[in-house]
Amino acid sequence: MNLLTDELTGLLTRKTFHERAGNILKTSEGLAVVWLNLDNFKMYNKRFGFTAGDELLRETAGIISTIFSHNSLSARFSDDNFVILTDWSSVEMNTEMIQQYLYEYREDVSLRLRAGIYFPSKNEDIRSSCDRAKLACDSIRKNHSMNSCMFHEGMSRKLALQQYILDTLNVALKQDRICVLYQPIVRLSNGKICETEALTRWHDPETGAISPSEFVPTLEQYREIHKLDIHALRQVCEDCRTRIERGLPIVPVSINLSRLDFELCNIFHEVELAVETNGIGREDIRIEITESANEDDGAILNLGIEKFRSMGYEVWMDDFGSGYSSLNVLKDYNFDTIKFDMKFLRGFDIKKSEKAKYIISSNLSMARLMGMEALAEGVENEEQLEYLQTIGFDKAQGYYFGRPMRYEEIFRLGREIEIRE
Repeated sequence: MNLLTDELTGLLTRKTFHERAGNILKTSEGLAVVWLNLDNFKMYNKRFGFTAGDELLRETAGIISTIFSHNSLSARFSDDNFVILTDWSSVEMNTEMIQQYLYEYREDVSLRLRAGIYFPSKNEDIRSSCDRAKLACDSIRKNHSMNSCMFHEGMSRKLALQQYILDTLNVALKQDRICVLYQPIVRLSNGKICETEALTRWHDPETGAISPSEFVPTLEQYREIHKLDIHALRQVCEDCRTRIERGLPIVPVSINLSRLDFELCNIFHEVELAVETNGIGREDIRIEITESANEDDGAILNLGIEKFRSMGYEVWMDDFGSGYSSLNVLKDYNFDTIKFDMKFLRGFDIKKSEKAKYIISSNLSMARLMGMEALAEGVENEEQLEYLQTIGFDKAQGYYFGRPMRYEEIFRLGREIEIRE
């Protein structure tokens, strides 16, 4: 077994690349680190099979080796990520040549190769150089008008924040710098609060508030997200227990889980332990999973969904319509509630746009046929609320009903709480 090269592609492994490229950077200047990513490779595997996916990776590695053959090092870092150390003068031209090759690889599919480029200084750390190239590559993930991007210092600030998040996570959890707030969910048929969603907020003594849009993706990328999710789960159950001990009613809470929780910990055990330790019922906890989680390993996730449901927990799909095929979600998974992201209503005149009305109502009808309840999130005004009531949504949440707040404050809003039979 050759430990220096990747078994599938023949390119260098990550470890070997770090060693060799690091030595080169100690003595050389005028170099570039290029991070390449094949967009939608997982979907390619699903459509054409793993054998075809492996062949695509071999072909990509072959063309990388051919084009970057002179004074370059090439490696495969993970499934669909490749890294190159090369001369800076030809990096853009060579990257475009690889991209053009992939455009023409198959007539029945459009393949996109994203490239992030970083120009390290002499004697600069190779690992941080790779991180910067990756950051540049990730920055154009959703910008399909760009296939390559140079690293700039604005990205460096983001990288520094990512590192700060990783370095201080354990302390933040231990010192309760990360708290749980709750946003009310209202049943539209009676106007009562029927559930809440638990949302994490990070207040740091040095940086101030750190946005969930910054710390959640970072913790997912570096596979630390389970620590946050378990912390939030325990806090939710403790908040519910406090009210139960005082003889006060509680309202069910939905907790967000990452797909990685199913890999990084025994999430079923963690949920059961938190529920049983605090003396609350399974009917008081909703398991909420983001739609994009299905893009990676649907089979594993489906088993997880079914196990939670068999244990007596409701399972919700978050951000429906934002990523994975809506039809596939409804066909392949059994959810109790589908949460519709209302962001897609922005830009539409609700009263005039028949297209918006058709898109929403057709998806709503399909969810209903599958026996799922429909919840609209992001409701901001009365006009949206009236529209959702008209087409038959079951529940809604958003700033119109209340911003995220402490659990106790849910019961002081002046809105009646739905009592479970």
